[in-house]
Amino acid sequence: MVKKINIEKAVEFIKSEYSDIYDTMIFMAFDNGRPEEEVELEVNSIDNGLKNHEQVFLNMGLMYHDPDASGYEGIVIYDSEYNETELKVDFGEDFNGYYGKYSYMLGGYGVFINKDYTVDYGCYVSRPYGHGMGSYEYYNLKDAEDWDEVKIALTKVIDELDIWE
Repeated sequence: MVKKINIEKAVEFIKSEYSDIYDTMIFMAFDNGRPEEEVELEVNSIDNGLKNHEQVFLNMGLMYHDPDASGYEGIVIYDSEYNETELKVDFGEDFNGYYGKYSYMLGGYGVFINKDYTVDYGCYVSRPYGHGMGSYEYYNLKDAEDWDEVKIALTKVIDELDIWE
């Protein structure tokens, strides 16, 4: 079943559930799978982003992996109530395995909204450089393997949000 997002519900959800941090979250217009420009967390800004670009990404939550700092070995996914789900995945030797793209990162998950308001689930990661954030890498999970545990977990978390038509 193809889901359609209700933009008003999504904006309201993000602003109410993440009121203390939503101004640091990512809302970005995309063309050809590449970020083009930021959009504001306002219905009109998102709609304008969709008029001018192929997709708009809305950040719906946070995820994290840093075993050196956190004590968690796996990827930690936070839902809107900051409940933690830890995924213990095999990152491969020297983090070069399939899940290596999710290693040592601060990131988030959300939806790529298409022009018809259907969505693709996705996530972004930022690898820290020194004492700050690095550049962001975005992943559209429609391109991930069906057995990808991150894809499965994020799909479950996002499906449970009250943002749908």
